[in-house]
Amino acid sequence: MAIDVSQMSVLGIFNHISELPPKKRVGAIKAIANLLPYFKDILKYNFTDIKLDLPEGKPPYTQHEELRDTNSNRIPAEWRKMQYFLPGNNLPIVKREKLFIDILESLSPEEAELILKIKDKKLKVKNINKKIVQEALPELFA
Repeated sequence: MAIDVSQMSVLGIFNHISELPPKKRVGAIKAIANLLPYFKDILKYNFTDIKLDLPEGKPPYTQHEELRDTNSNRIPAEWRKMQYFLPGNNLPIVKREKLFIDILESLSPEEAELILKIKDKKLKVKNINKKIVQEALPELFA
């Protein structure tokens, strides 16, 4: 039975991949990354040398507890704004940090924590590591 990953949250996608048999993980990462460009970016920002142009650590933002455990899937809608945090952007630092806080505040607490871990390259997912991502998406490391 095929699974429609386009309707899954990022956390759900990672959980799905981590539960696959080892021989299927590389193919799943490759297929999902080709289907969902934001997922490929998430892997790139977490596992490659690209450093987002934001201060390390957790900024002061308000978590919206009413969104906790709601299976929220707001990351795809907010992901296009991540381009403003890449090195070389022209957005003033104050506006850049405010935009990042606005993104975090629009997400569920779980999604916001995921984005913070990606920003600081601290995302750890069971059975998914840099070696597997390199095998699935070597172009990210070229």
